Amino acid sequence: MSAVLDLPKTYTTSISTIKKATDFALKEQVSVILSDVTWETYNDFIQETMDKIVNPRFYFENGNLFIMPLLPKHERINYFLELLINILTEEFQIDCIGLGSTTYQRKDIEKGFEPDSCFYFKYEKQMRNKDKLDMAVDPAPELIIEVDITSLSTNRQSIFAAFGVPEIWRFNGEKMQILKLENGKYSEIEKSLALPKVTPVKLTEFVQKSETLSRLEWISEVRNWAKKA
Repeated sequence: MSAVLDLPKTYTTSISTIKKATDFALKEQVSVILSDVTWETYNDFIQETMDKIVNPRFYFENGNLFIMPLLPKHERINYFLELLINILTEEFQIDCIGLGSTTYQRKDIEKGFEPDSCFYFKYEKQMRNKDKLDMAVDPAPELIIEVDITSLSTNRQSIFAAFGVPEIWRFNGEKMQILKLENGKYSEIEKSLALPKVTPVKLTEFVQKSETLSRLEWISEVRNWAKKA
């Protein structure tokens, strides 16, 4: 579910209104879209609350601020997908570093996002000790995870594309999709770019098993598959 708060422009551009909309999104457990938000207001809000707000996530594009609350199921699936990547990169001996839901912003295109999770592979060494991002020189994440429980990440894919994120693992509520950026748009592919042995079918299978198996049983299944893949 989502809600569009149709407020006067003079109010939608205030930080106090964003805070009220955030409280509303969390209380009602719905995604909220605020329109007519300036880049400056969005940026000031992020800087003010960066170390204080974990839930919800914030996405900004074309004057619209998307406020996405996180539900337990959302966080559970995201946790297992993060764990999956950590296990597989270990088993496949692939260097990798995750930056979680780090805030990405680019003033030149006035866009920003906070992924559910994000990872670097080729640029792992470059990003290893980063304490602060500078998107004028730092690369975009090579892989992001988007779990769609309360909202549709398809509405935000233009933001990811503008940053040049090459790959998305997206859970659409029922199954996993692997999306590749090509010519400015995302399309489904049958194998991961970062982890070529991984397919959407296998990802969906592991997500489904995470709902029934214990954590240790699930980890054992993932490792056994990786050793045989």
